[in-house]
Amino acid sequence: MVLLDTINKQLKKIRTTLKMTQKQLADLVHMDESMINKIENGHSTGSIRTLTKLAAALGVSIAELIGEQSPEQPEEDDVQTRTQ
Repeated sequence: MVLLDTINKQLKKIRTTLKMTQKQLADLVHMDESMINKIENGHSTGSIRTLTKLAAALGVSIAELIGEQSPEQPEEDDVQTRTQ
């Protein structure tokens, strides 16, 4: 449930930051608006394919969409390993 909670919050946060409606996003990814609504309200996570399309349309990585650290930013463990 943690992943589902993260995805819905991140999707809505990114979409609203871009001042995009659910309908606009749905049109960009050729998807029904109700699916965007289901994901944002925690009723579905969507498939990997759906998340890939959403991330591309929003201009973010899958990692950012699911709330993981951006691949461009080193993990804290990696930084510690490199400095030792």
